[in-house]
Amino acid sequence: MARRKTRLILCSGKGGVGKSTVASAIATYFAEKGKRTLIVSSDPVQALSRIFGKKIGDQIARVGANLEALEIDVDKIAKKVEIEYKKLFVNAVASWLDEQTAKSLPLEILSGVNELLALDRIRSLVESGKYDVVVWDTAPTAHTLRLLGLSKRMSEVFTKRFGWIYKLIHPLQTLKSVIIGRKPKLLAGLESLGKTVTRVEQMLADPKTELILVLNPEKLSIFEGKQLREAAETHGITVKRAVINKMLLPCKCKFCSMKRREQEENLKIIKKEYSDLKLLMMPYLPYEILSKEKVKEYAHKLFSED
Repeated sequence: MARRKTRLILCSGKGGVGKSTVASAIATYFAEKGKRTLIVSSDPVQALSRIFGKKIGDQIARVGANLEALEIDVDKIAKKVEIEYKKLFVNAVASWLDEQTAKSLPLEILSGVNELLALDRIRSLVESGKYDVVVWDTAPTAHTLRLLGLSKRMSEVFTKRFGWIYKLIHPLQTLKSVIIGRKPKLLAGLESLGKTVTRVEQMLADPKTELILVLNPEKLSIFEGKQLREAAETHGITVKRAVINKMLLPCKCKFCSMKRREQEENLKIIKKEYSDLKLLMMPYLPYEILSKEKVKEYAHKLFSED
């Protein structure tokens, strides 16, 4: 297999920590360096349109020099799954199946097919050769942990033999498949999903894939970040950096002083928990990052720390 040239950077963390802002800033930084860059979001909130001040949606849109953006429409993928995969199960299941056989069918794998196909779409963009850098703005921690666990869970299902399928399919369909020398559609569909799982796992474990943790100096954010890092490293994903976002600047008012002391205590925990990572500190800015100009300003502050 040819070595991948495109760099894939995942930005993930607890909801509200500013991961979409960080992802947008990273993508903008590389684009300004002349790298062909794509930022893609799988977060249902679809913050990229608001950050860049332009409707993006499910079609790749240009948002700047060397910079394109995409917001994956998970509902659209869900409809595809409904048509292409669930229909296969409906057509294959027959009322003649006994209760024990029905209970043994691993139908739960379909609950993750939507996310799997979203991951595979990102993979196809990474491997297209069109971009030097793809920055992936993931959904919040809980959803990202589900995604990372998904490929492992599905991999375990697809590495098993598919003998159970022949219990599922009506005997007449099986006989027809044997006569015409073609695999049952359900078997072919599941084998296709199995290949997709393998491709996604290879993308995540590639040396050019990196997860950047986005944290706030808050205990819950630190806890979720630790979970996320452990899950990522289980999949062989490189973790070298963390962005500590929304750090309060020194202030004489009572509220800010108290909050700043709390943040400093939590920062000590972060430095201990992530002592092997490069930590990039970002101040709590007095304005929202909702324009290309503000994103550039944020990017310059972020990378001045690197």
